[in-house]
Amino acid sequence: MLSIGDLARHTRVSVRMLRHYDALGLVVPERVDESTGYRWYAASQIGRVDSLVALKELGFTLEQCGAILDETVSVEELRGMLRLRQAELAHQIETTTGRLAEVGRRLRSIEKGLTMTNDTMEIKALPALRLAQVSAEVNDTTEIGALIGSLFDTLAARLTQAAVPVTGRGIRTYYGRPDGSKIDIAAAVPVGTDVGEIDGVEFVDLPAEAMAATVVHRGPVTEIADAWQTFEVVVEQRGLTSFGTCRQVYLETPDDPDAWVVELQCPVRDGAAGCPDESRARG
Repeated sequence: MLSIGDLARHTRVSVRMLRHYDALGLVVPERVDESTGYRWYAASQIGRVDSLVALKELGFTLEQCGAILDETVSVEELRGMLRLRQAELAHQIETTTGRLAEVGRRLRSIEKGLTMTNDTMEIKALPALRLAQVSAEVNDTTEIGALIGSLFDTLAARLTQAAVPVTGRGIRTYYGRPDGSKIDIAAAVPVGTDVGEIDGVEFVDLPAEAMAATVVHRGPVTEIADAWQTFEVVVEQRGLTSFGTCRQVYLETPDDPDAWVVELQCPVRDGAAGCPDESRARG
């Protein structure tokens, strides 16, 4: 007979866990001393504990492990359970592989963005703009990519219907609400002051900015969010504070989304003069 300590050493399962298995009826001692409460196990139970551990490592629940060990599961049922577990593990591997690839992509994108931003950032003035725009709200920035294209399509259709020519470059903005509940996003194009009201189109006036940090992003549209993050890091490193409404201007938008050219523009001031309580909006 084996004491619970002996069984724990043979199976590399803790005494606490063996007591738990006993309470669940999975590995019940052959004998329990009535006077001391000591548990005693048969040597053959080492194999049962080993099998239980192996089944747990395959991902089966303790209830499923007990049914398999007690042979209340048929061979066909066991085969089905194993095939299901195989499919679950394959899906986990696929998901993890995808996440690993995305982590690598983002690392490369951020490193590329830091180099690009440090090398190409310029400080220049921004003109005042009158924008015609169509807006919507999203819960977070991950929803913007799937929505912004349709907003631009809607804006173009409404301007065309109103016989307003679209000659300026597209501009995207988004505004984080102070309470953090939603993000208001907009697809816009510059228009002249002579353009009157249009159903379903909003008009917003952006002021001229004497000093703005700008950088041109060349590459996949999927990396623009990373470009904004590195852009803000470099702005801060240079002792500047961004404020107000930032603009994302689409300079070139060919059919190949990996060849887009987008300029990030954000008003800045000397860091010492920054006003941390001002609300921010970014394109």
